Amino acid sequence: MRAGLTTLNFMAPPVSALPEEARLRLKAARMWIMLARHQRNPRPVLISLLAGHTGAFCTLMETVVTAWPDAFTAYPPCAAQVSPDEATLLDLLAEAADGDEAAAQRLLEEMLPVTDRGRLWQAAVRAVPAPLYPW
Repeated sequence: MRAGLTTLNFMAPPVSALPEEARLRLKAARMWIMLARHQRNPRPVLISLLAGHTGAFCTLMETVVTAWPDAFTAYPPCAAQVSPDEATLLDLLAEAADGDEAAAQRLLEEMLPVTDRGRLWQAAVRAVPAPLYPW
């Protein structure tokens, strides 16, 4: 099991401590939230960050904000810390990259019903690039 960002006693990790891929996903999520809140289409902005995964990432974010039990808390793009909701999203994406659906289910089980967890898992799997080496 991966050591996740989310814990019982959450302490926000600094963004600078995140792996490069997680920082990129965090920046994309923050920009998506900021633009969506201002009724702007985030896809044109995110294409420079995510290239071919932009559509799948936008679908994931639409699923997240629909399924989340409360408003998804995203810090501004320049923030140096990670919000608890952002940490959960990053953990979900890491589990999707690892192909570990059971870990993703455990991550979300107290927060979301099984149907929402399944939709988020499918969206997360589509939003992460396929591994370079499938073995």
